[in-house]
Amino acid sequence: MKTILASIVVFLSLSLTQLVAQEELYFVSVPTSFIRSGPKPIFSVIQELNKGDQVQLIDDSYGEWWAVQYGNTNGFMNNSDLIAIAAPVRQPEVVERVVYRDREVYVDNNSAANDEYEDWDETEYETGETPQCLNIVPEFDYKMDNHLIIKNEGSESEAVVKLIKIDTPNGEEVTYRIAFIKAGDNHDMKNIPKGKYYLKIAYGQEWKETNLNNRCTGKFTKKPQYEKGDDIVDFSPVRTSEGIELPSYELSLDVDHNGGNGLATDDISEDEFND
Repeated sequence: MKTILASIVVFLSLSLTQLVAQEELYFVSVPTSFIRSGPKPIFSVIQELNKGDQVQLIDDSYGEWWAVQYGNTNGFMNNSDLIAIAAPVRQPEVVERVVYRDREVYVDNNSAANDEYEDWDETEYETGETPQCLNIVPEFDYKMDNHLIIKNEGSESEAVVKLIKIDTPNGEEVTYRIAFIKAGDNHDMKNIPKGKYYLKIAYGQEWKETNLNNRCTGKFTKKPQYEKGDDIVDFSPVRTSEGIELPSYELSLDVDHNGGNGLATDDISEDEFND
């Protein structure tokens, strides 16, 4: 706590709202449009949209076809069916509280003015959405009617869960899905391509994003914790006497590390989570 000489007695606390950035919001601009399973009109329709429906842009590197997210549905749309509207992003700016007492000034070092993340953009992701700064093109296999049900019930922490495939053709680990899960909420991650996976989990509060060194960066800025699953979840079809079964799993997140999630995990660093 800093102390500065003064000669008056007063308390000051100001709260302002400022425009910090512009973001593009994308809406369907035609009477009917479709989300398809791939970036061409020959791919099957997985979601019908109406004029005015809002989608989240995931990737625009496929030419006229964009990877988008609508609710829990991910796929591809022709960008000619969308209109972009610039909207201001608002976030509160709190001026540090200064108390003048008996010729001494006490500066509250816990105020927002001293928060190292005060200039980061606040976010409002819904359960199942992929944070923009962990941008991937999610992989789906709509022939696989399987589920990974992730429960974040009874928790005050939000979570970001990465599903990482380990048996890729070239042997590299590839993140197939990322899901944001709000505190006290559940998410059904489905249509997962066959194969073996493990999970990385970030817990915390107040997910914020910013641009650092020309790279979008996102993280929980309060009470962050990171884990890596030791268990392998195998979504390979299983042949039984009654036919082919598609494995599904259910996971309860355990932010307090009490072993209640049924998944063996190890604590990892923030850098390891983002690798």
